[in-house]
Amino acid sequence: MTTAFDLAIMNTLNAYSRHSVAVDKAIYVIAQSDLLKGGVLMALLWWAWTRNSGRLIGPDLLSIRTIFGALLAILVGRAMQNFLPMRLRPVHDPNLAFVVPHDVNAWAVDGWSSFPSDHAVLFFGLATAVWWASRGLGALAFLWTLVVICLPRVYLGLHFPTDILAGGVVGVAIMALVLAVPVPEGLRHWFIRQQDTRPGLVYAVGFLLTLQMATLFANARRLVEGAMTVVLGS
Repeated sequence: MTTAFDLAIMNTLNAYSRHSVAVDKAIYVIAQSDLLKGGVLMALLWWAWTRNSGRLIGPDLLSIRTIFGALLAILVGRAMQNFLPMRLRPVHDPNLAFVVPHDVNAWAVDGWSSFPSDHAVLFFGLATAVWWASRGLGALAFLWTLVVICLPRVYLGLHFPTDILAGGVVGVAIMALVLAVPVPEGLRHWFIRQQDTRPGLVYAVGFLLTLQMATLFANARRLVEGAMTVVLGS
C-alpha cells in the first residue's frame, strides 16, 4: 500500500526526473558505487574498532558485535522481503505513473519485493555502531546513509520512502540490541586471545567480512545461490 507520505516525497523527487541526463546518470552512479556506499561506512567502522587500542578486537568487542549485528540484520531484512506480502518497486508499479530517470535498468530488481530496503537495514545498522563509538561520526554516518545511500534509491524508483524508514528502524533496533546484550566473560576472553595469538588470521577474516558488508554481501549471496543451483539441479 502506497501511503500519503510515500507519494509526497516521491512526487517531489520524481518531478526532477529526466530533466537532465547528467544529473540522472550521476545519481545512478552514486547508487551503484560500493565505494561511496559501504566503503565510506567501513572506513568509519575500522576507525571506531581500532580507535583505542589499535587492535581490531578490543576489550569492548565492538568489531565482533558489529559484524554479528550486520549478519543478523541482513538475515532479518531478507526474511522480511521473502515472507511479507510482495510490494512492487515504484519503477514497476503501473498505478504511480513513475517517470523513470535516464539510464535506470527498470528490470534489474524485477521480482524482488521493495519492503523493506535491505540497504537501509544494513547501513543504518552499521551507522548505529559508529554512533556507539562517537556521536559526531555517528551523526555523519546516519546522514551519509540517508543522503548518499538511500535517497538515490528513492529517486531512481527502487524503493518507497517507507521501505527506507522501515528498513532503518529494523537495522537500528537490531544493532542497538546486539550492542546492548552482555557478552559472556569466557567468550570475550576467547576473542581477545585470538587477536593476541592469531593477529594475521583475525585481520584477514575481518577484511573479508567487511568487504562483504560494504557490498551488501552481494558476492556471498551469489556464491550461495550458485551452490544451491548446482545442488538442486544435480
